[in-house]
Amino acid sequence: MTAAHDPLPPTQAVDWETRYREGATGWERPGLNRAFLAWRESGALSPCRILVPGAGRSTEPLVLAEAGFDVTVVDAAPSAIAAQRERLTNLHVRARVEFADLFTWQPPTAFDAVYDQTCLCALPPSLWPDYVARLHGWLKPGGRLFVLFMQTGQPGGPPFHCDVATMRRLFAADSWEWPDHLGEPVLHESGRREQPVVLRTLTPTSR
Repeated sequence: MTAAHDPLPPTQAVDWETRYREGATGWERPGLNRAFLAWRESGALSPCRILVPGAGRSTEPLVLAEAGFDVTVVDAAPSAIAAQRERLTNLHVRARVEFADLFTWQPPTAFDAVYDQTCLCALPPSLWPDYVARLHGWLKPGGRLFVLFMQTGQPGGPPFHCDVATMRRLFAADSWEWPDHLGEPVLHESGRREQPVVLRTLTPTSR
């Protein structure tokens, strides 16, 4: 436990546990994300070793595990971890649920894919550069990031507005390959929109 005089770990810059207990979780959605379903139906997101950082209480990790993915979930909120463990621990699926700070956690091996539905937009923008660097490090060369950029059009958060032009600078072209065209935004239950994007990590030979 962090002592009162110690600085908070970066992922705890927001008191996630209190937000879960109070229902102040505007980034959550009750069902499967439509972009997630489209990626699955098209085959773009097919069974592999995948990380879901800051998964919260989303149901996507369970659906991925049941579909044959080797799933790792990492979150820093006890309520979120308890929800994921309740769904996943007793099933005969390839899934791990880890309670950890994302800014110190490091997997033993890199992943084929990362699915980020609620993590980036929930983190304060001051943490985004460090988080993007960690995303790149968690992925194998040529690995893919399936990400949803929350479009609130408003200051403050979470969730924080992920302006696409800002995201292009953050996920820079020397490290990430962007698609030629972006798909249509999907509607979030809160009335906000999310911009789905699949990014690929670039290797030194492909830059």
